[in-house]
Amino acid sequence: MNPIRSLVVIGAGPAGIMAALTAAEKGIRVLLLERKNQIGGKISVTGDGKGNLTNINLHWTNYHSCEPEFILPALSEFDFIKTREFFEKLGLKIYIDKKGRAFPYSREAISIQRLLEEYLRRLEVEIITGVNIQEIRKIGYIFEIVLKHAPSLYAQKIVVATGGRAAPQLGATGDGYHWALKLGHHLERQFPALVQLTTNISTLRLLNKLKLTEVVANLFIDDKLITSVKEDLLFLSNGISGTSVFTISRLASEALSRGKKVAVRINFTPDLNREELDNIFFSKKKSESFKPLSLLLQGILPEKLSQFILKECNIRFDSAISQLADSEIETIIANILDFYLPINGTQSWKYAQITCGGISVREVEPKTMESKLVPDLYFAGEILDVDGDCGGYNLQWAWSSGYLAGKSAVGNS
Repeated sequence: MNPIRSLVVIGAGPAGIMAALTAAEKGIRVLLLERKNQIGGKISVTGDGKGNLTNINLHWTNYHSCEPEFILPALSEFDFIKTREFFEKLGLKIYIDKKGRAFPYSREAISIQRLLEEYLRRLEVEIITGVNIQEIRKIGYIFEIVLKHAPSLYAQKIVVATGGRAAPQLGATGDGYHWALKLGHHLERQFPALVQLTTNISTLRLLNKLKLTEVVANLFIDDKLITSVKEDLLFLSNGISGTSVFTISRLASEALSRGKKVAVRINFTPDLNREELDNIFFSKKKSESFKPLSLLLQGILPEKLSQFILKECNIRFDSAISQLADSEIETIIANILDFYLPINGTQSWKYAQITCGGISVREVEPKTMESKLVPDLYFAGEILDVDGDCGGYNLQWAWSSGYLAGKSAVGNS
């Protein structure tokens, strides 16, 4: 029989690493288990590879959960200032952009991962990778971690930080949910977020890889305007991506999971209103009636987008503006200012950055991250029903919840 460990942390993502480091800093021998052969894999792709590790504008309203105030103790214990101090202590120079997002000065997420790995070694945290856990059992006051290809491991306390279902290629399997269910916990419904939205408009493939900046995406659910975002937008062959889409994707994904009607209406020229576009088109129709429509649109929209909109309006790209009826011009302007894009789904979990839903926080003590149902069992990170907005909020939750779980596991020893 393997020896009984004081603390085993399962999952070497950002939350698990922070829990292990926090406990090790306080003198506890920690065993850190990871299913993949490399720890911290998800850290290296955060912030589009630039490492958006937190946000200076932290507020509880940036988070979503069945119990929204659950996150307050963790964020208070390990806030933006403490996060910054922690990483600067490791040697990471922090850069904060105009939106309050914090990045490594190198703009390389891999630098966060490497510094954390080095600190784990310095604190002599034992790390075992390539671990396939079948089940977690509570036997009296001891946990048995049942492995598929090796003898069971045993622990007095456990922190489960295995993440959700997003990005399975980086190690997310949802296994932690199954272990929690067998230990008596309940799950809130899961759905992907920070994810691309899909549509059934086949002609959208004509815009594939076209990236636009500062366009307005208006999210409609059941024909009601829910929110508007002015950010970049990237077209895919079967949908849309970009910062604007990631910002609205949680609301869209949740609505889709409930069977609601979802659409995005796009304003391609938010700095030009209808009156200004009317003046441009109708004045040119009078003064330069034989001017090709393609040249007129070239000064307003990218050529690929111009061609697409005219195709949607059933108007030839080589038409002269004089050939258009006033109603056709109005249709073009309407599509520029308010292009309707029905949304029929999201991309798969493989492309999602976060999981919404998870272990119900109603069954977890917010001041310690300890299970209310199973003593000495702690949770941290994305496995819980907590998710944040786009902009570093999810990594901050990982640091904060991991810190509190690690601290509490030691404090209750």
